[in-house]
Amino acid sequence: MKSILVIGAGKFGHHIAEYLCDMGNDVMLVDKDPTLVNEYSQSVTTAEIGDYTIKNNLEALGISDYDYVFVCVGDFQNSLIITDYLKELNARCIIAKANSPIHERFLLKNGADRVIYPERDYAYTKAVEYDKESIFEFFQLSNEIGIYEILPPDNWVGKTISRLNVRKMHNVSVIAYKNGNNVIPINSPEYEFSRYEHIVVMGNKKDIDKITK
Repeated sequence: MKSILVIGAGKFGHHIAEYLCDMGNDVMLVDKDPTLVNEYSQSVTTAEIGDYTIKNNLEALGISDYDYVFVCVGDFQNSLIITDYLKELNARCIIAKANSPIHERFLLKNGADRVIYPERDYAYTKAVEYDKESIFEFFQLSNEIGIYEILPPDNWVGKTISRLNVRKMHNVSVIAYKNGNNVIPINSPEYEFSRYEHIVVMGNKKDIDKITK
């Protein structure tokens, strides 16, 4: 279980706070808007009203005690102020939400350890999925690497991972297959590809493109 502080109870902030809490984490959600705090207080461990562009208010939260602090404030200037104060208060890991490339750049300069740019990231995910009919889901791990749910290529059907030597020949790792809504990890190189099962693979986009042509 992680101890997590989410600053900002807007659309992105309250969703991530609720999901993290549902996953068994200890989540505090804070915002200066009492209506938002009251609306979502039952969905998280604790919630508090306050203006966290004021350093003393942040300090009172015991910032260094949290494993992660999410800055989900939409206002450009306020998010930079909060991020800067969090760095001064020795936050262990600051994850900030950006609304534009410039916003992202300034957040990193002000001390954010990671920046989430939801609109861009979601748009890229959907672009990858709809670029090819054989890609059904996509999860980005880095600029180059992702996890893809795909149809096995026709020339893989009826053959095993070991026979095709998939990792060496195609530079991708087959990590699971999907049967209906069930995702089953693949632990054996003797898994035989089926025309009726999607597979979940991890690899570089260029390599995935080659096998999904």
